[in-house]
Amino acid sequence: MSPTATAPLPTNRRTSAFERRIARTLTELECVGPVLVASSGGADSTATLVAVTRALGPERVTAAHFDHRVRTAAEAACDAEAVRSVAERLGVPVALGRPVRRPTDLSEAAAREARYRWLARACREAGATAVATGHTQDDQAETVLLQLARGAGALGAAGMRPEAPWPVTARGARGLRLVRPLLSVTRTEVEVYLDALGIKASTDATNETLDYARNRVRREVMPALREVNARAAEHLAAFAATQREDDDALTELARTWLEAHGDWGFGVVRIDRRALRALPVALGTRVVREAAGRLGVALEGAHVRAVMGSLGKSGGNVDLPLAHSRTTASLLELRNQPSTHAGTD
Repeated sequence: MSPTATAPLPTNRRTSAFERRIARTLTELECVGPVLVASSGGADSTATLVAVTRALGPERVTAAHFDHRVRTAAEAACDAEAVRSVAERLGVPVALGRPVRRPTDLSEAAAREARYRWLARACREAGATAVATGHTQDDQAETVLLQLARGAGALGAAGMRPEAPWPVTARGARGLRLVRPLLSVTRTEVEVYLDALGIKASTDATNETLDYARNRVRREVMPALREVNARAAEHLAAFAATQREDDDALTELARTWLEAHGDWGFGVVRIDRRALRALPVALGTRVVREAAGRLGVALEGAHVRAVMGSLGKSGGNVDLPLAHSRTTASLLELRNQPSTHAGTD
């Protein structure tokens, strides 16, 4: 590797302004490390790795790179080298992961779940309690459109949160946080920052294909919306923030309600079934999510709807990720179940 590749990254007026914003966000999120930065080698995650490291210090950061095994060996090696190169210049260690076998399910959802399962394990090994990702304001706008198009409703319209619990159910994930310090930063601002650092991030050819829904939104829908209003992404992100405020208020009501009508312990949560069924749907669904959260289980919308649909009679059973729900004459019971992913998370 050339001396230039291993030289410390530059600091200048443009880099400092960007890094101050990220440092403020990390302070607001109470993210002080140790933290893993999910690093693909692309522009957004590279900017996150540099800015977070400079905010927290290299002793508190690990770059975490996951090879999904869906690209060629040469492309995967190029991505890993891009991460290693930047990490070396920052003085941070790198954690590398990949599936044991090539995946047969090539969907975005399957790739996301595999990645976050590995990141949970990498956090345990590094002693970290948070993972920082490089999601930007542009990603937020795309997410809102995708969620609405898929019928996710108000909760989906809230988009991604600056801080969130672990997004998939995985062994050892309880207590882990996902933080997105670049969520108010545009993709253009990321590009300007990397240019000021003198970094050319790797490019994933799959980002150009229209085979994936997000790419179609990014390459076709968002440009059309920007022709209607140049600040379309900003307005969509602001709409998501308003939805999150509403969701926060309803979630707090759900927690208070659960305290009064439920009890939990030893891997089970019990809730007054008839009282839960009588709640407005917007509140009841959040009670179910909150109850599952007490078991360390993250439920998707389909799971929550299935549980809510079982409330009408005794004997309703629903299999959930790492859990099971059933209704009795008077109760809804949510119970932990053994993980079926014990060897692959």
